[in-house]
Amino acid sequence: MQGKIKLLKSLADETRVKIVQCLMDGERCACTLVPAVGKAQPTVSQHLRILEEAGVLESRRDGVNIWYRIRSDQAVQILKILDIQSIEIPIFCSGGDHDER
Repeated sequence: MQGKIKLLKSLADETRVKIVQCLMDGERCACTLVPAVGKAQPTVSQHLRILEEAGVLESRRDGVNIWYRIRSDQAVQILKILDIQSIEIPIFCSGGDHDER
């Protein structure tokens, strides 16, 4: 039960919902999430940490970049039930050439 409450709490913030919307189409570098969400980088990093701790997201490091993707199918289902659609953002970051993963 605690895990479900943590999941719901993590999605109870507009910025965190926007982050998940940006990731609904696949993995993205944190540097592409900052302009898409429209918040300062430290703010986005804090929200990413909350989503990761709640099990909504997972991350991996690629050089200096951190790539995020959705880990929780339940989070996606909740957003779909609420008719919240994905937000299209660039796949590539300024850190160099990367394949979409």
